[in-house]
Amino acid sequence: MSARNSSFPFPLTNRRNASKAQATGGWARSIPPTRSRWAFSLLAAGSISMMGTWLGIRTVPSFGPFVADTLRSAIGSENVTRMEEAVADVEDRVNAVASTSSRSLTDTTPADLVARPLEPTAATPVSEKPADVTPPFPKVATSEDGVWRPIALRNSDAHAIHQTLIHPDPERRYAELFVFALDLSKLEVQAVAGSIEPKGPTPAKASERPGVIPESSRGQLVAAFNGGFKAEHGQFGMMANGKELLPPKATSCTIASRDDGSIAVGSWPALKTEAETFTWWRQTPPCMIEDGKLHAGLASSETKNWGATLEGKTVIRRSALGLSADGKTLFMGISNSTTARALALGMQAAGSVSVAQLDVNFSFPRFLLFRDDEDTGALTAKGAVNGLLYAPDEFLGHSSTRDFFYVTLR
Repeated sequence: MSARNSSFPFPLTNRRNASKAQATGGWARSIPPTRSRWAFSLLAAGSISMMGTWLGIRTVPSFGPFVADTLRSAIGSENVTRMEEAVADVEDRVNAVASTSSRSLTDTTPADLVARPLEPTAATPVSEKPADVTPPFPKVATSEDGVWRPIALRNSDAHAIHQTLIHPDPERRYAELFVFALDLSKLEVQAVAGSIEPKGPTPAKASERPGVIPESSRGQLVAAFNGGFKAEHGQFGMMANGKELLPPKATSCTIASRDDGSIAVGSWPALKTEAETFTWWRQTPPCMIEDGKLHAGLASSETKNWGATLEGKTVIRRSALGLSADGKTLFMGISNSTTARALALGMQAAGSVSVAQLDVNFSFPRFLLFRDDEDTGALTAKGAVNGLLYAPDEFLGHSSTRDFFYVTLR
């Protein structure tokens, strides 16, 4: 053995064992602790990054879509869907442990949006308020469930929009469905294509799809709400402003406006004979409810459609449109922590005989009311429910890449 090697306190064959030993003289540095520190640091950094991303998605209106689209281009849509569903499953489990009571409509509604009830007069002897509805699941309902309250509207004393809250899932007291009843005798609904979605076969010019509420409609503007899925998530059709963006699908539920401003909600085969009278139409997944009947695919909570693939029951924020039996009331619903089945049952309980699901996930569903700023006079948006994501100039000052609907006084 050479002098150099003989200077080691252990033979060459035992160097590996020596490195594992706890040295008393300080000559041997332990490798595993270094790796552990690196692993801990990476884990901590990853956890902080994930928490920051989660908070960003829930507080910044455009952050969630940006993250999702970026990840889709990097790892594919299916993988992103799996990630979203995994996060939704974790949130559902956390809510199941953390939630101890159901929230009321008062808890969740900005106080300045509630209008004073109208006093009966000779001109209006009957209340304009829709008939209150019976909560479908009393054990998770509050005293305000199913009770309609008027919403204060810009430039109008008429009670044309009412709001209520329904808890539509007996297994989840934290599942909430906020429903807005729009009186179509006083209101008109218009559809606007986003600057990008639904994406058609050929790119559109910016002038053809500005993605904002037209200036000519802003004087009578009172509300707006989100549209449907991106084209890649079903290729559901749309026609707006006299132009067909995507062709209709026979299996899709369709929301349409006739020449007289009345609204239709039903499967395309049931409505296509009226197509020449439609000023706009937007398609969604199959009707959740049609002619008062629940879709067969929603008979069980283990459904695989309407944006649910994680064990068949993804619990997420959803939105939907429903129509009353007489066609005079349009119901717009936004939920928190609901399955597709719970959303459908809640919309049915509110009075809908036909229901079409709109967009889903935390960032997109929104029902906004518009106000004139007291200081500047500028038209601004305000969420009708606490916790919705939007910008003050939503659908007004910047182009929306996604389609949406807006509501004006007649």
